[in-house]
Amino acid sequence: MFCKKTKKLTVFSLILLILAAVFIPSAAQAVEVNVQAPTVPAAIPFLWMQDEGKIPSAVDFNLTLSSDHQRGMSLISQNEIGFLITGSNVAANAYNRGIDLKMLNINTWAIDYLLTNNFKADNWDDLKGKSLALPLQGGPLDFLARYLLAENNINPEEVNLVYRALPGAAQYFMAGNVDAIILPEPLVTVTLAKSDQAVLSLDIQKEWAEIHGDERIPFVGLFVNGKFAEDNPQFVEIFNGLYKQGVSWVNENPAEAADLAAANFDMPAPILKKSMQRVNLNIYSDQESKEITELYLSEILEMYPEMLGGSMIDEEFYY
Repeated sequence: MFCKKTKKLTVFSLILLILAAVFIPSAAQAVEVNVQAPTVPAAIPFLWMQDEGKIPSAVDFNLTLSSDHQRGMSLISQNEIGFLITGSNVAANAYNRGIDLKMLNINTWAIDYLLTNNFKADNWDDLKGKSLALPLQGGPLDFLARYLLAENNINPEEVNLVYRALPGAAQYFMAGNVDAIILPEPLVTVTLAKSDQAVLSLDIQKEWAEIHGDERIPFVGLFVNGKFAEDNPQFVEIFNGLYKQGVSWVNENPAEAADLAAANFDMPAPILKKSMQRVNLNIYSDQESKEITELYLSEILEMYPEMLGGSMIDEEFYY
């Protein structure tokens, strides 16, 4: 669920105002700032910026809500967007393929859960001989399922892994075609609300913690176009700072944040309010985030090297 740890941002807000006064050009020289984000909690801080009028007046700000991560990568490679919300593994893969981007922060650390159909799985052993739906072969949930099965001494071949894209996989599960499924929020809450047979069995983050002692999995981050960052370092600092303020606002005002998301995601506010209780949207120190991210990526590299483009990211990946 949302972390309650917040900090006073008065001094930081003053710094942002000073930066804005010193560095921001006149309206006639407005800088275009294009952002793409999927309809996930990590997008809410950008919605808050718009809704609260936090965007500097000299900025031509455009937010596109889209879950097409590949298109986002294409746009960032063509220097058509400045900021992108996407998966840490997706960004690492793109970086290793030569796309010029840098990680500003990781913001989503808990989002995935195992649902079962009309039975409760108390552990991974309960999935032996059963079917488990996953959204993408070779994707992050496929990695986590195989990794957690193996770490619990279960050969993944003992489970019938079925691959179906989201959100259709959730419909497939609710129709009773598979025994279990791993889903991200808010699809977890949607599925539980729509199906009397669906049971929330395992918290993927807690299962990860059984191995690594830390529930935080670096799922989603904010990334900046390398050329945009080089040309506009002041705007990178301003928007990264505003984004962190937005994350704090979400944690302090979860009900209002759910209402704001509902108005933009075309989803019912009550569903989003329940969903957000199972999401950890937070930003930790750069060093702490880096260490957690590198642990996660190193485990992916060992099992699914193609997910990262065949190699580990280097220091230039970090802003």
